[in-house]
Amino acid sequence: MITSELRQLVSAASDHAQRGNDGGDHTVAAALLTKSGRTVLGLNAFHFLGGPCGEISALANHAAECADDPVVAVAAVYGPTGQVISPCGKCRQVLFDRDPAIQCVVRGSNGLEAVSVAELLPYAYDWRAMERPQKLYMWEGYERAIREGTKRQTIRVDDPFYPGPAQLVFEKDSGEVMTIDATVTSVTPTRRRNLTEEQARRDGFASLTELHEALDTHYPGLVMDDSVDVVTFELT
Repeated sequence: MITSELRQLVSAASDHAQRGNDGGDHTVAAALLTKSGRTVLGLNAFHFLGGPCGEISALANHAAECADDPVVAVAAVYGPTGQVISPCGKCRQVLFDRDPAIQCVVRGSNGLEAVSVAELLPYAYDWRAMERPQKLYMWEGYERAIREGTKRQTIRVDDPFYPGPAQLVFEKDSGEVMTIDATVTSVTPTRRRNLTEEQARRDGFASLTELHEALDTHYPGLVMDDSVDVVTFELT
């Protein structure tokens, strides 16, 4: 079920698709809803080299007509059948780059629904993330040791990091998400079998045996010859 505003948006896209449909080069229309409530339309232009989709055309019209009025939702309709269709992969990325929170009207199992473009494009390339501190996700049981300074290291498998700004992220069983600002100071690749007692102590463990027990818990199936990264950090 969608809101009345989104129903009107779908209707606008449908009308535009029917008017513009020529059965060939122009078959998909899109309608954008802006924050102020304005509707901006667009029509695809097929070309064998890859013409713009309806959503891209609508975004171009938006830039020309009301660029300062943010896009909050989009709906696309296939002219020959009048069916609401989801944005293609390219359009999802373009919309995500504009704003991951933009709502897209799609057909679900129970009819039309609105989902964010971020939901439509999991693991999307996010240019914004390139400028943000890297995130080290930590088990909440390590929080006290990290705050007290007895844990200044973590062993990671297939989880690459680099020296520089970071956030330690604790996703707690209660649902709370807590972060601590930090700096990754070094990343040293090695084999699990080469880990030392000193590294175990920097990781907050009383012995190397305890560290290996924790690794078996966090990484079931990890063998002694597997590669690991020793990641050291400091709180900032």
